[in-house]
Amino acid sequence: MAEETVKTLNETIEHADQLFDENNFQEAYDLLQKYPQKDTYEIKWRLARVTYSLSKANPSPRKEELVREAFGYAEEALALNDGDFASHKWYSILLDAKSGLEGIKERVTQLETVKKHMQRAVELNPTDPTSWYILGQFYYGLADLPWYQRKIVSTIFATPPTGTYEQALECFEKAENTKPNFYSMNYLMLGKTYQALKQADKAKEFITLAANVAVLNEDDKQCKEEATKLLKKL
Repeated sequence: MAEETVKTLNETIEHADQLFDENNFQEAYDLLQKYPQKDTYEIKWRLARVTYSLSKANPSPRKEELVREAFGYAEEALALNDGDFASHKWYSILLDAKSGLEGIKERVTQLETVKKHMQRAVELNPTDPTSWYILGQFYYGLADLPWYQRKIVSTIFATPPTGTYEQALECFEKAENTKPNFYSMNYLMLGKTYQALKQADKAKEFITLAANVAVLNEDDKQCKEEATKLLKKL
């Protein structure tokens, strides 16, 4: 009986991963929700991932509801298994997303925790390109903070977290080298980071790649729109 349950779990997560990779997020969500033992770690972190993906395609207030639901799954996954990269990765992503709903001060307050969990994800699995991408986003976000947000950071932390465009570039490059063309937004962020570093030719190369991606999901759509606007200014 135990072997049958394991087989059913393996079949469920394999099918859910396939649906997710094909951008069939609602079907993947429904499949995971139907699994009898939803308190299983492998189910929980996948529910966090797919629920967050669903949030991107929904308008407010449903978007915010889904982000909070996804964060709940990520919390539960981390409690079930803090020795796997996926639990730290999705906890980091969703803590940042949820705190962003609660205002700039809350988001800034959570910066160190977001960073800690993403760094742990990279330590546990240095070959996962998305973890490198998110860590790059963290460094880019700190380097690109407007002055008023820097002021908030300095009032909250005795030693404020820091990030540079060079650190961001290293992470985005590691992500791309680990798995080329894995995510449209990595092209965009490479382009924006090169632009911030005044490397115009490299910036144009990657922003052009980002502007020409095939649109398969909301991230691709956002990437293409932003890259197309940036290209007109180069």
